[in-house]
Amino acid sequence: MTALQHTTTINRPTLTAKLCALLLLAGTLGAGGCIKQGTYDELYEANKALTAQNQEQLDRIKSLQAALDDARRRGGRTEMSASEANATITSLRSQNDDLLKRLSEMESRLAGLNMGPVDSVTDAALAELAKQYGDLLSYDSARGMLRFNSDLTFASGSFELTSGARQSLEAFGRILRELPSAQQYDVKVVGHTDSQPVSGRAGRPFKDNIELSAFRAISVRNFIVSQGLAANRAEFAGFGEFRPLVQNSANGNTPANRRVEVFLTRSTLPEGSLGMPAAVARRAVAPSTPRPATPAGTNTATPAAPTPAPSKPSTDPDIVK
Repeated sequence: MTALQHTTTINRPTLTAKLCALLLLAGTLGAGGCIKQGTYDELYEANKALTAQNQEQLDRIKSLQAALDDARRRGGRTEMSASEANATITSLRSQNDDLLKRLSEMESRLAGLNMGPVDSVTDAALAELAKQYGDLLSYDSARGMLRFNSDLTFASGSFELTSGARQSLEAFGRILRELPSAQQYDVKVVGHTDSQPVSGRAGRPFKDNIELSAFRAISVRNFIVSQGLAANRAEFAGFGEFRPLVQNSANGNTPANRRVEVFLTRSTLPEGSLGMPAAVARRAVAPSTPRPATPAGTNTATPAAPTPAPSKPSTDPDIVK
């Protein structure tokens, strides 16, 4: 088989199946509607997959065109005629145009959802916050989400916030309270655990991982509210062990899955509602991706005194969460 032939091998059923699945997923959403976290995650991953599929098609077109040009230069015979190669390239380009159209539609839907990239000013402030507390939390700019490491946010088997977690949440609260661009967002706090079962102990108000994750989400949510965010702009959820980031280990003790995620979502409160700052302009904002480069020496986040990295709390030998 020649190089020219090889480059025309396309998995059309796979491409068609992916596109159909993507369209079915997109059809479940109303424009600008509020969606569940799981639905957003699926659409976000589908959009990434479609982007990758588009790039693969572009690469194949480029490879086929190069092989055809080489054959023409050599003037030799090939098992595929020039007319066949041109027809294949035309077909590929048509498929790629269709991919680009669908990708544009998906990106428009993602931009209109409540969960997604925040504006560039708030994005820069959150990135700076994550940099300051790098051992404790990370920031996903594409989703407007802060992820807190539960092992440093809470004592083992507890839903009480550590001092380091309180310091980071105080800084986060200042961003929400004082940064004008951040005042257009609501906050959703989601707790997660690994699959290691909790142990029953006298005085513990939770009996399983679902309840532990919810208690931890409530602790973070309530602390953010105590920093000045209106109570009707903050919500919580607990998924327990049922949305792991990575596969749990055999004994269930998997630190990466023990986390609390805080999402900034475009507020659904109407203008003038209780809890909605009057200064907040009720208009669409440009997403942060890609985030503009910040000039050297410029700090777009709310100023905060440098804080030592939080120390890891003592380990409860009975349960590690």
